[in-house]
Amino acid sequence: EEHIGDCARQEVVWPTGIALSADGRLFVTDEFRHQVVILPSDVVYPYPEFNPDGERIGEWGERGAAPGQLEAPSSITFDSNDDVYVVDTGNNRVQKFSKDGDFQMGWGAAGTGNGEFDRPWGITIDAQGAVYVADWGNDRIQKFSPDGEYLMSFGGRSTAAGDLNHPANVAVD
Repeated sequence: EEHIGDCARQEVVWPTGIALSADGRLFVTDEFRHQVVILPSDVVYPYPEFNPDGERIGEWGERGAAPGQLEAPSSITFDSNDDVYVVDTGNNRVQKFSKDGDFQMGWGAAGTGNGEFDRPWGITIDAQGAVYVADWGNDRIQKFSPDGEYLMSFGGRSTAAGDLNHPANVAVD
């Protein structure tokens, strides 16, 4: 069978998130290398052959805590403008970038309060542009405006109906 890519042969050490841009490029977060790798989505990499030049068409990101830097990024998604939202798990925040990796904005900090995170992991964006983040360590899902303003959350730390136990991802219909 054909497949769109073999991350290991493209030197993606620890792929944790994957998203397809509107122009057909595959964006993969590499938690180990603290970066986003860009691959073509229409290339078949036959097994076991290996192209030592690879097919990587871009990458951005570096380890750190400053705006635009990443620490163990996990999930990744695109908004309707084809901007990239990355869950920066190690820094307990969400960051927004252009497809070329230019930092635009970010929000979040370590903690348990509204808009704070404890190892956030999954992310999605609904049709209205609201951003949902799976806050793994706080056992909840948080919802934000496209500008990062906290709107609401659900879940919590208990065994009651409606509570969550370390949600790793989130989706909307």
